[in-house]
Amino acid sequence: MTLLIGKRYRNELSESLGAQGIDVFWIPDCPSLDARLAAHADLMVFLSGQMAVAAEGIYPHIVNYLTNRGYTVKAASGQGPVYPADAGLCVCCTGRYDIFDPKTAHPMAAALLDGIPVRVAQGYARCAVCVVDKQSIVTSDPGVSRAAKTAGMDVLQICPGHIALDGYEYGFIGGASFKLSENTVAFTGTLDNHPDRERIFAFLASHGQKPVILTDRPIFDIGGAIALP
Repeated sequence: MTLLIGKRYRNELSESLGAQGIDVFWIPDCPSLDARLAAHADLMVFLSGQMAVAAEGIYPHIVNYLTNRGYTVKAASGQGPVYPADAGLCVCCTGRYDIFDPKTAHPMAAALLDGIPVRVAQGYARCAVCVVDKQSIVTSDPGVSRAAKTAGMDVLQICPGHIALDGYEYGFIGGASFKLSENTVAFTGTLDNHPDRERIFAFLASHGQKPVILTDRPIFDIGGAIALP
């Protein structure tokens, strides 16, 4: 597997991801985003099948890489540093369900959705959701939790906070985790200080998933990772 991750996090994550046999393409910061979020992959790239939509600001840096791997890549204009202009590509696809805010999703991304729709009022849907498997998620967002359960998904709702994000009070579980394989979920750091640690690990185990802790620092939000299967 190859992951797209913000280059800002290379020093912290490259060694542990390499030990897992994971290749990474490190994306440079996006100039159109708030500096605090400019390295967040979930705000810069959206993939569906062999189609990719990249934020205009990083399109020149990523188009050749993705094209050489068989993707058709389009540049999404209109991104800005203030919500909701930064959230257009932050759509969460589990492989069966598409969790997104119809009001904020970029038209190019929305046009590629082909899963069961889970419409929410959270523009940062991908950041808010830790994908466990095709029909199971972890989230601290009550609205996302309700909508996903109504759609038939298995949801673990956790308490907000306890995840670091520089410049903000706290980050989100989806931005601090990502799939490494069909049966593993990576976390950027330890959950030792998270009040829902045992519930999260039990939920993963109930779905046949193994957690992989990438660093020894407390869990932190990097804007997740975009997987190239």
